[in-house]
Amino acid sequence: MTVTGLENIPKPPYIIAANHQAWFDPAFIIPFFPERPLIYTMAKRQTVFNGAWKRRLLPLIGVFPIAPDRGELDEQGLRTVYQILERGGVMLIFPEGRYSRGRALRPLKNGIGYFALNAGVAISPVAVRGTDSLFPFKRVEVSIGPPVMPDLPTWWGLTRRVSTVVGRVRSAIYAALNRRRA
Repeated sequence: MTVTGLENIPKPPYIIAANHQAWFDPAFIIPFFPERPLIYTMAKRQTVFNGAWKRRLLPLIGVFPIAPDRGELDEQGLRTVYQILERGGVMLIFPEGRYSRGRALRPLKNGIGYFALNAGVAISPVAVRGTDSLFPFKRVEVSIGPPVMPDLPTWWGLTRRVSTVVGRVRSAIYAALNRRRA
């Protein structure tokens, strides 16, 4: 394991935005952030919360169910994200929306920009490499970039502000991925 950028972790509340190579990415990201507050993340109700034991265990470790429809979060999922951030919590979000499996960074969903702007919180960009195919002695690299602040002019339209924040997050993750390759 190689971890860089720990000095870039902002004070809570904030959002961790990471690329997504495999279902176990949170296990390689969460341990390097402060233990408190608990880091929450979301998972699809129909695929991750499909067993009784999962429905009991996962909420205890900060995972809550969502039921996305046409790429959008359900009402309860939206409320949960804003409640966590309002309480000074931390959200781990994979803005690609699904696994990239080692391929190039997929387009990011705009939700990350809306959450940061509406809640007024920083985004901590994280790049993960090497979790797409775990083998003994294979290196996993985690790079935490400088926080992306949603401090854009309020006179800009919401769509422009959201796309600018999402673009900054994408650039930060992409830069971290390329920095680790070099």
